[in-house]
Amino acid sequence: MLGLLTVTWAWAETSLAMTIGLIQEHLGSIRGHRASPVSLSKKMDCLQIALKDFEALHSFQQEASVLLKVFKELGKRRNRIVHGASWETPEGRFQAANLRVIGGKYAGEDHVFDIRDAHALNVEVAKLSDDMTALMLKIASRLSGVEIRSLIG
Repeated sequence: MLGLLTVTWAWAETSLAMTIGLIQEHLGSIRGHRASPVSLSKKMDCLQIALKDFEALHSFQQEASVLLKVFKELGKRRNRIVHGASWETPEGRFQAANLRVIGGKYAGEDHVFDIRDAHALNVEVAKLSDDMTALMLKIASRLSGVEIRSLIG
């Protein structure tokens, strides 16, 4: 389940990156981002700036804002599961130890989850991936002038 969650998340985040790439290709560089962003937080920031700065994209601001909030919330939940050292407990659950840097020092954080938690999160991430892909296609349609409504419903 953790592998599936990782792959599903990659689809969602790749759709976000491809949306930024489309915008850069059709409208030019995005203020404050000379190079394509790598981290999720910078991708999110980049898309928000593009939607505000480029008039052709203004109508997508609300939809994208909702998706970016979901990225942030699901990203935190995903990181707790995927970026920890996990082991199975005698009860069939998983204990995960995560390291964060607080004040320049490592700080440990433990939590328990089970396969149902990972499965439920994967379902939410899959929906985010679908929704981000739909937004990407709408933006591509707007920028290219090619009608793609039949693909996105």
